Amino acid sequence: MWGIGYNQHIHGQHNVISIINLLTMTGNLAKPGCGPFSMTGQPNAMGERFTGGLTSRLPFNMPLKHDKHRAKMEKAWRLPAGRLSTALKGNNSGMTIGMMERAVKGDLKAMFLVYATHIDIPDQNNCVRPGLSNTFNVVQEIYRHAPNNLYADVIFPAATWGETTGVYISSERRLNICDQGGKPPKGCRPDMDMVIDKGREIANLLGLDGDKIFPYKRNADGVYNAEEVFRDVVEASAGTDADLTGLLEVEKKDGIGLYDQLRQNRGIQWPAPTYTIAKAGGAKRRYMAQEGVWKTRPYGYFRTKDGKVHMKLCNQDYTGREETNKELSRIGTDPNFFCIDNKPLLVKARDNALTPELPDEEYRGRKWHEVPKDKYPYWLGLGVVYEHFHTAKSNRSATTRRLVPEQYIEMHEDDARALGIKDGEKVRIVTRRGHYEARAQVGGTASLVRPARNSVPRGYMFSPWNLSVADSADPAKNKWLVNKVAHRAYDPVSGQVDYKKLAARIEKI
Repeated sequence: MWGIGYNQHIHGQHNVISIINLLTMTGNLAKPGCGPFSMTGQPNAMGERFTGGLTSRLPFNMPLKHDKHRAKMEKAWRLPAGRLSTALKGNNSGMTIGMMERAVKGDLKAMFLVYATHIDIPDQNNCVRPGLSNTFNVVQEIYRHAPNNLYADVIFPAATWGETTGVYISSERRLNICDQGGKPPKGCRPDMDMVIDKGREIANLLGLDGDKIFPYKRNADGVYNAEEVFRDVVEASAGTDADLTGLLEVEKKDGIGLYDQLRQNRGIQWPAPTYTIAKAGGAKRRYMAQEGVWKTRPYGYFRTKDGKVHMKLCNQDYTGREETNKELSRIGTDPNFFCIDNKPLLVKARDNALTPELPDEEYRGRKWHEVPKDKYPYWLGLGVVYEHFHTAKSNRSATTRRLVPEQYIEMHEDDARALGIKDGEKVRIVTRRGHYEARAQVGGTASLVRPARNSVPRGYMFSPWNLSVADSADPAKNKWLVNKVAHRAYDPVSGQVDYKKLAARIEKI
């Protein structure tokens, strides 16, 4: 089991492959209590991926690059044959960072921002905020003071999860239902409803048949029938690794609706391709065959030609790392240097298991005011604290704010002593891309600065980015916005940026 921080490296994909290799070598795959388990940062992260929310991926774990997979989803989505091939031809590389870089360049004209916030993205000063300032932005939001609203040209007020009914998927592959607990405020609509309406309009503008692609009907209260949309998902899953069509067989034989099956089973784990497996609550474990088999797809085999798990070795060559790091340092400092124009550099950094930058270690041990302004002696890592959620909205809660009241940076006692900084003093953390302010937390659990639970190694410092409070469009007023300092180099396959190994300088305020 590992958290999202392990993925947040230039070589994040190789990190995960190495875990799977280790499990394979030690025989800890495909048996009870074993297997790789990534703890995602969002409650419905798997639900988003399951339905095609990742760049370059189709629903049900299918890659976009294969003709047969595109053809399957074109049929399921009621699109003209060959329509999804346009996605391969489009300049849509670079994922989130690529999107923001194209906005900076002026190649991207508009953004539709739903259930995510821009403050989670790195290099705020040089990429994200300039990009959002260049585009026409439609924001679909439930909070009046959400950071995205600062850059919105149009705001659609949305209903939140307790005000709608729908399906979510947890990390154990379990589909469960979230029933409506209360009505949304007047004028606020579910995300799904607004996406359907806008999808129809956009399809018609593109010369497609919007009513055919989105054939859904509204309930008596004017809201689209979420179970009808879920049925579309279940039907489209047929024959995939995430086949759920056993639910349709249960409905046909036993007369139990799809949502009621989820309620009665307290969730169903995908895949559930047959009546028997669906009635049992889905596949408890994958690749073991104890759930039986179904036509064309025996579940006791891995997705390889011989049915066996294969290891992929990640060769790491550190030759020329200084030259590579020198090029990487241009990202966020040279306004004309973009990741999407330098993919081979990212691949080289990934294959060499490099960091996005290296600290100037020879300046470590000096007092803070003796370190030159162009030197960055310390490693800095960014992550999260469990008291606050990603967007920092929980920072408005009295309880969570009392537990972790302000931005902090964890320091080793020796580093703090060398810098001339004491526990609880205010400091400024500076990288090549920006700076933020925090209170020094020195001495681990002995610190008076909450939460005071970790001890960091000498030479390394840590701050949480989910304490960021983007309460102003003026970056100078966002004193806690740590992603101003983050590097935007990313893993060329996963798109994950490296939040864990930055070079920083510390200044006393």
